[in-house]
Amino acid sequence: MALGIAQSHFQILTAIGMVGIFIGWRGGMQRMAGFYDMPSATKHLAIGIVIGSFSGWFIDYLFVLPVIVTQKVYLPNTIVYMLLLGTSQSLLFHFILTRKGTINARACATSGWTLGLGMGALQAVYLMIRMANPLWPGFVSGFNPQMLLLGFWLVIHLPALEAILASWQGASIIDKRPWGVLWKAGVLRGFILIIATIGITSQPVLLIVMLPAVIYGFNIAGERWLPSALLPAIRQEFDRTSRASTRRLQQQSARIRGEIVSGEEE
Repeated sequence: MALGIAQSHFQILTAIGMVGIFIGWRGGMQRMAGFYDMPSATKHLAIGIVIGSFSGWFIDYLFVLPVIVTQKVYLPNTIVYMLLLGTSQSLLFHFILTRKGTINARACATSGWTLGLGMGALQAVYLMIRMANPLWPGFVSGFNPQMLLLGFWLVIHLPALEAILASWQGASIIDKRPWGVLWKAGVLRGFILIIATIGITSQPVLLIVMLPAVIYGFNIAGERWLPSALLPAIRQEFDRTSRASTRRLQQQSARIRGEIVSGEEE
């Protein structure tokens, strides 16, 4: 299916999608700086981008094309297809994150985070491209400020949510209990896709759910799942560094600035 937008608009939307990767990397991995396997994380980011491009094709075939042809959203079909797609993504992530080199480096959670970032960013870019088409039958269509605002919302939240779920899967692999988490993550991925696809067509209020989910997921991933990539000795050093950083922030916020005194003291 043709994109239906100018090449310059395509380039702009792709660049916006990369902003989602930057925000997700800084937001989730900033505390882990110096404590994770950077080459593995970068490699999995590239793999995630490739997976995201294929996921976009499936979203096009299973959701976008029927909506364009019929000008309607068939909710039962959308729910079933997106749940199947989300589960398939989780199975693929499990296969990628259980490779011997990734497990030996204990990089499953951090590499999973970047894997999810790449996939989520490309999915967000794909949905933005469809919304930028003037013929898109949603509540926002065409390359305009409203569409860009909605696009920014997607690129901030969709990659982050996928990264959170992928880090959860990675941590469960290290903890040797991956199967239960795999199916739960698959269902949650399906619901994320349902919210995103229905949200850009007829029910934009659904997209608000993404914000509290990202806030909650960032907190639990930063405290439990991402640190699982650390060996016990390194984990102790990481915890000490985190506590020291927290104390410095508290001291800075509690510090009272003095007043500038002019003239001579008596």
